[in-house]
Amino acid sequence: MAISAPPERATAESAALLSVDGLTVSVQNGARTAVRDVSLHVGRGETVGLVGESGSGKTLTCRAVLGLLPSGCELDTGRITFDGSEVAELDRRGWEALHGARIGAVFQDPTSYLNPSLTVGRQLSEVLQVKRGLGRAAARDEALELFAAVGLRDPRRVYGQYPSELSGGMAQRALIAIAISCEPELLIADEATTALDVTVQAEVIALLLRLRAERGLSVLFVSHDLAVIAELCDRIVVFYAGEVVEHGPAREILHHPRHPYTRALLTVASVGDYRRRALETIPGQPPEVGAKIDGCRFAARCPFAADECRSGPVAIQAVGADHQVRCQRVDDPRVVAELSEVHP
Repeated sequence: MAISAPPERATAESAALLSVDGLTVSVQNGARTAVRDVSLHVGRGETVGLVGESGSGKTLTCRAVLGLLPSGCELDTGRITFDGSEVAELDRRGWEALHGARIGAVFQDPTSYLNPSLTVGRQLSEVLQVKRGLGRAAARDEALELFAAVGLRDPRRVYGQYPSELSGGMAQRALIAIAISCEPELLIADEATTALDVTVQAEVIALLLRLRAERGLSVLFVSHDLAVIAELCDRIVVFYAGEVVEHGPAREILHHPRHPYTRALLTVASVGDYRRRALETIPGQPPEVGAKIDGCRFAARCPFAADECRSGPVAIQAVGADHQVRCQRVDDPRVVAELSEVHP
């Protein structure tokens, strides 16, 4: 899939539905910091993409937003605000009121989140009965409409099938139907297209775009695939080793990256170009989760790194309207010139 920037939308002025400010998450019962000082926002009707290598903090950030941090992980500092209300300290009942009704979620392996002993139709109907108070017959009718809305052919047949009888794409569509069944304002999609083949992936992307257009849905979309992010997202947030290293409008990030790591990701994402003779890679390996590093966390892999990059913490700074970068050499003319040569 070729990378192409989506059309610009007036999202900077959109009222933030979700705001994350200074989020820090530790693992191993506080022994290591896995997510450090992360801030981002999602406007109403906006899709924001989180990108970065495995272990960069994307999923932990989403889990924190959902109030579903795994055992051994703790939210140390930061504020999470949804529709103007602080949610980080909600109790179980408070989160249950948000889940499904106002915040939906879709994950990478749909069969892991569907009950194998119940038909997908029954699972969706039960959500409608519990969350929306529908009777059994009304819930069944609504479930059939939702299955049709997400593009499942022959909804009546699918209604009576078990997760094991569905293809990966069908299972993902069924999970999306469950996630949007209570008409949430925000959908968190964590690697929702990763396990799908290219054709089905394109269909799911088209489905998400249509749902956003029809329902005004806001989406926080996690992926390591910049081509997919480019198709869906208004803004992009780039994670590296637990920190946000760059974020801004999708068009700017894709065509005018200002962080060397973002440029490296774009270079790797262009391997589908038939003219390439060799597979592009990013030299080196990302640090271990929570590793203590003085200075820029990308310096060991960065072709532009200098002594100043390793001397202490690197602050994130504005380089344009709604465009910020965490880099000591962001104003170096040589670095800016080389980064500008990216043409995804």
